[in-house]
Amino acid sequence: MQVPKSPLACLLAAFVLATSSAPSLGATDDGRDARGDVVSRPLTTDAPPTKAEPARRLGDIIATSASIGTDLVVTSKFRNLAAIGHQQYSWQLLTSEDEFSWSAALFVAPGSNQGKFELIDPIANQPDCGTAVLDRSRRTVTLTIPAACLGNPDWVKVGNGVFFYTATREYSDDARRDGVVRNTGWKFGPKFGPGVH
Repeated sequence: MQVPKSPLACLLAAFVLATSSAPSLGATDDGRDARGDVVSRPLTTDAPPTKAEPARRLGDIIATSASIGTDLVVTSKFRNLAAIGHQQYSWQLLTSEDEFSWSAALFVAPGSNQGKFELIDPIANQPDCGTAVLDRSRRTVTLTIPAACLGNPDWVKVGNGVFFYTATREYSDDARRDGVVRNTGWKFGPKFGPGVH
């Protein structure tokens, strides 16, 4: 014999399922980046890159999504992620807990599908938390850092981009600027997280 459920119990169960399966309001940041906005410079200069490379697909970011819950997860999608040349995937993070930014990078050697991951906190410590995963078949790179490692911040701002190197040139793409890369760092997106409503 089935036990009848009260309307209140059904409503409560539906509310719990809806709130636990979806990220909280303000806990995500999704952005698109223009196609064909890679820029380059000679390896012999420190000047910002200014040469537009609209035909270059390799290392061209087209979208980035970020979310925070128990982990901060940032995934970037590319037009092409072939294993050609030295590659550096790079992130900057500002949080409600810190005055200065965190930085993370994944350094990948030519022909490799894995690399060396480095995370540096605002006072130059290197905490042993977080990962960056390169998935060439999906053309994505995903950064994951436990929120506890970041101090469980109320909000986070993410900036990210890439550097690809040949014997003579550096190619780069800022995920939030179209055709512009600055020596001062990646452009940050908006604040997102549990404290943003």
